[in-house]
Amino acid sequence: MSIDGSLIDKESPPPYITFRKGVSSQEIDFCHEFKSFQENMISMLETWFTKQDDKFTKLLNEFASVKTSIKYISDKYDDLKKCTHEVKSRVEIIEKSVQTNEPRIAYLEAKLDYIEQRARNCNAEISNLPEKRGENLISIIVNIANVIKQPVSARDIISIHRVPQSNPNSSRPKNVIVKFASQITRDNFISAVCLNKGVTSDQINIQGSPQKVYVNEHLTLQSKELFRQVRDIAKQNRYRFVWIKHGVILARADVPTPAIAIRSEKDISKLIPYIAKQ
Repeated sequence: MSIDGSLIDKESPPPYITFRKGVSSQEIDFCHEFKSFQENMISMLETWFTKQDDKFTKLLNEFASVKTSIKYISDKYDDLKKCTHEVKSRVEIIEKSVQTNEPRIAYLEAKLDYIEQRARNCNAEISNLPEKRGENLISIIVNIANVIKQPVSARDIISIHRVPQSNPNSSRPKNVIVKFASQITRDNFISAVCLNKGVTSDQINIQGSPQKVYVNEHLTLQSKELFRQVRDIAKQNRYRFVWIKHGVILARADVPTPAIAIRSEKDISKLIPYIAKQ
């Protein structure tokens, strides 16, 4: 059903409706209260918006600070990246230079080790010799010479001293380095020890439980490491003899077979032909 608004305007109000001639005091109070409420709400909203503005301003400032920090880090990263690239380029140049000069470096290292070994040609190294306080090393060498029947006097010894072990935690006594007056004296001394099949500590009047005393040529650290490798391989592959003569490591599979000279790690491969025949 639809209502015609024009008819409503023309009709008179019903008799039970009366028109008010004025506004009551309650209505006036309500208006004041509403206005006061409205003003309070406006004030609260303004305060809230002011606080939000302050927070937003602070947030913008913090964001600007973060942005500045990020830019600083980015610049530093770019600098670091540039430096890394430069270092990488230099390392590549050095690596290429090392690769190019590798054969020459190896040659120089071998030559240096050879010169160092030559400087030790008159030296003998005695290991596992019991260490005593106040010991007289020259007298001990003379006693060894008497046992092996290869006379040596104090005049034949230029210097003698103990040296620390390469492993500081080792419980073995320090080795003794003897520098003889000539290489011939040194060689004869070592050969006599070998012919005597070694020497023990009780034979040279050192108190305590008998210990096997070893006498060898004084090798460089590089030669010692190579000698250790050769001995291990020889033991694994049933080589009967491994020894040193004039700074050169020699290996022999058996009595009738020829001796193989080992001067570098590459020479270890010389042991393979004999191993393959077994």
